[in-house]
Amino acid sequence: MLKNYQWMLPGILSVVTALVATLPAFAQYQDHPSSSQYGSPQYGSPQYGSSQYGVYAPQRVPLPPENSSFPAAAQPFAAPSSSYQPTAAPHAYSPSEMPSVNPFANVRGSQHTPVNYGNPQYQPAAEYRPATPSYHSYYSASTGTPQQYPIAGGAARFDPTQQVLPTPLPNSFYDQPAQSYQPQGYPQPSYGYAPKGPDCSTGIGVRPGWYGGVLGLVMTRNRADNVWLSYDQIDIRERVLNTNDADFSVGGGSGATVGHYFNCGRNSVQVVYWGIYPGASNVNVFGANTAAGLNTILHFDGLQYDAGLGGGAQDLSGIFFFDAERHRLRREYNVYNIELNLLGHNFTSGCGPWQLGWMAGIRYLRFDEDFLYSSDRIDRDFTGDPREVHYEIDVDNNLLGFQVGGRADYCVGRRLRLFTDTKVGIYGNHISHRSRIYGANGQAFVGDPTSPYFGQDFDFTTDRNRFAMIGDLSIGASWNFNSCWSISAGYRAVGVSGVALSTNQIPVDFLGALDSVRTVNSNGSLILHGAFAGIDYNY
Repeated sequence: MLKNYQWMLPGILSVVTALVATLPAFAQYQDHPSSSQYGSPQYGSPQYGSSQYGVYAPQRVPLPPENSSFPAAAQPFAAPSSSYQPTAAPHAYSPSEMPSVNPFANVRGSQHTPVNYGNPQYQPAAEYRPATPSYHSYYSASTGTPQQYPIAGGAARFDPTQQVLPTPLPNSFYDQPAQSYQPQGYPQPSYGYAPKGPDCSTGIGVRPGWYGGVLGLVMTRNRADNVWLSYDQIDIRERVLNTNDADFSVGGGSGATVGHYFNCGRNSVQVVYWGIYPGASNVNVFGANTAAGLNTILHFDGLQYDAGLGGGAQDLSGIFFFDAERHRLRREYNVYNIELNLLGHNFTSGCGPWQLGWMAGIRYLRFDEDFLYSSDRIDRDFTGDPREVHYEIDVDNNLLGFQVGGRADYCVGRRLRLFTDTKVGIYGNHISHRSRIYGANGQAFVGDPTSPYFGQDFDFTTDRNRFAMIGDLSIGASWNFNSCWSISAGYRAVGVSGVALSTNQIPVDFLGALDSVRTVNSNGSLILHGAFAGIDYNY
């Protein structure tokens, strides 16, 4: 009996051994990973994986060499098939993957990128996408598109299907700082206003619209060359009246500005007017206050005037201006200024306290000056008597030309601002001049028969064109009450060169320099300076 089964034991062992040998290939055919032992080239080679043996064994990727830096736990297995879905591993987010606090910055996605562990042939079966946590919606300030943010302030994960917030343009309304630390809509006196407008998201503009203001001026002018007029006849060294005795200490005036913004508020055009009207300045000297009466230093010799006293005309010097009871000097001037300017606002667009602007325009300035030197030989009152004689000089300077300038503002706070602006221009000056000596009975005339001008009236009107320049400087401070109203105050100085002054037209020798009276002396200069204060409104 045993003999009959002795041959069966080796056969059973052979069958079991063959089954054990075929299990790895069968398991791999069923998409189950095999051990590293059966992943060796011996069993995974094309020889044993061919159809010759009837077993499917896909080609394996060779293991890394033994001296690889990967730990044993990280040694990769053969690539799984496409149906394999690994369990999502927890992912720790780095600080660079945290969402930006800037709502306008692009949200960085937190998609996980699988590591190939040095094996370039390794490919993941599917893209790793972590579960999206609960979110609330908000609206983007730039696009209005619903976006997401985490509930509990945790690391925001990004769904690739979600729209990414675009970064705003450099000149968008939201990324521009408030200009010069001042609230929207605050005005700038003299040069306009600087509120940022809701209609133009330029970041450097001002709101379109009209603006205007009024101001008051208190100014004085420089003194021209002093000319000696009267003296005490007992001593020629006793000067009792000079041209500068008629003081131009203070002169009042007013002004107004109207402007309109355009080009989205970057520019404006404005009309500016201001004037000084100081009125007449009078000074009197009386013969009763002198030792022997009043005489004039002016050389009226050769000029005569017929006062209707009988006997014909008489000399001015010996009769009407000598031994007088009263000499009076009256001086007056007026200044009128009109400008049409183009302005550029907020030349700088940074967040600092400085603001710069430019201007260019056309300017017309009129400067009138009158001089009247009078003598009353019979009493102390000027009543229009024919024996009262007057020497008058009128000059009108009409300057028209082109000017450029700039303005700088420094914002101390949200309401207080310091400013300075300057203008300079070149002008053509058309001068009108008239000099005459007259009384109630008419004009004085040349009474010297030996003079080539014998019988000619002393009444000359001449015109002349000259080149002139104007420089204008203002410094001050402005206080903004609200977005529309502001007040300002400061100091202004205006210098004019190449003008004709009345006192510069007085000749040394009237008869000998009669031709020079027809020639206008335009080498004078004028300086106006003083305080101003105004109120401005931005519509």
